[in-house]
Parts: sequence; structure tokens; C-alpha cells
Amino acid sequence: MPDDALGAIDPAEELLDVLDDDGTFVGTLPRSVVHAEGLWHAVFHCLVIRSDAPPRVLLQRRRRAARAFPNLLDVSVAGHLTAGERPLDGVREIREELGLDIDPARLIPVARRKLIDDGGEGRNREITHVHLLIDDTPLDQLTLDPDEVEGFVELSVASLQLIITDVAAREPAREVDTLGAVRDVTLGNDDLVPDADGYWSELAAAAARWVADAGG
Repeated sequence: MPDDALGAIDPAEELLDVLDDDGTFVGTLPRSVVHAEGLWHAVFHCLVIRSDAPPRVLLQRRRRAARAFPNLLDVSVAGHLTAGERPLDGVREIREELGLDIDPARLIPVARRKLIDDGGEGRNREITHVHLLIDDTPLDQLTLDPDEVEGFVELSVASLQLIITDVAAREPAREVDTLGAVRDVTLGNDDLVPDADGYWSELAAAAARWVADAGG
């Protein structure tokens, strides 16, 4: 890390813990520097699964003004873990993006993913802590922050698996916006954040395994 990395940085900018490629803490730097230098850092992901039939998942519609992949569908909750935070502290992101106060004990850890890409804020090297959350809060009872998300989509696990594998498929879903209005939509592969490493398939498989284990 360059000695002058903090020289022209906004002191109010979000700070991230810098990691080595094994996830060991190295130091702390502003988010912009972490991405400009392609330094490893920690990210929290959570896929929300509905427990009642038919088994469904929630996907976040990213803000139109998002720095990366605007207006596309992403995992339910995604965000950087800030300096000093640990994976279970990602419940902060759930509160910010879904308006739900969740006990960290409800999170189901399923994977740790390493991602290297250049499609977001710069040279991105992240270690993603992936969790599931079982929650049945109705779409119109979610409290969404327009500064965080554009809305949320609810679709069946089977539909998610289909649009991942068949680029021509279009599947029905329901979408809520930040005003609480719910509407029917049709979704396809091109609505999803681009997938370079099979991550969407892994998420859908994790949801399907939970459904099978739960007897659904």
C-alpha cells in the first residue's frame, strides 16, 4: 500500500479492512483506495428465502444510480463490511436495505467466495461471506430505503434456476418498489447482475438444498 494513499482522501469516506488473499487482516484504507489498488477486502451477501410454498427467494434491484450494475437484480442483500466488522455484522446491511432488524443467530452461513473482477468500482478483489436468511415478511411490509435499493423481486427457486440456465427463458415474479407498490413482472437472464464464475447457480443450488432439507 502506498504511504501517501490517504493524502487526498475525503476523511468521511467509508473505511475498509484490507486483507491478504487468505483473509488475514493487513490494515485499513478508504474504499476508493482499496478498489483503485485492487486490494482484498470483505463483503457480506445474504439470500433471503421464503419458507412457505412455493419456495421463493428475494432479489434486490440495484439503484439506477449504483456505481456497479445499476438497475439489475442482485443477491437479496450485499455490501462491504466496514473496518472492524465481522461477517455476522452484515445484519447492518439487512437493516439498511430491507428494513429488517435481524438477530445474527438467524443467519445461515453457506460459503466463502473469492472474486476478482474489473466490472464494478475498479480492480475488485473481494472475499464474500455468503449467508441464507429464512424470512417471510410480505413484500408490501418491507421498509425500503431509496438511497440503498430500487426495489425487491420475489420469484420461485425453480424460476431462478431456469433463467440462470436458459438465456431465452422469461419467468413471472412480483416486484415491490420503495413506495411499497407491488406489481407483477416477467424476468430473464438479462435482468441479473452478470455472472462470471457460476455464482448465480451456486446461490440457486443453496436455496434448493435448503428447500429439500426443510421438506419443501
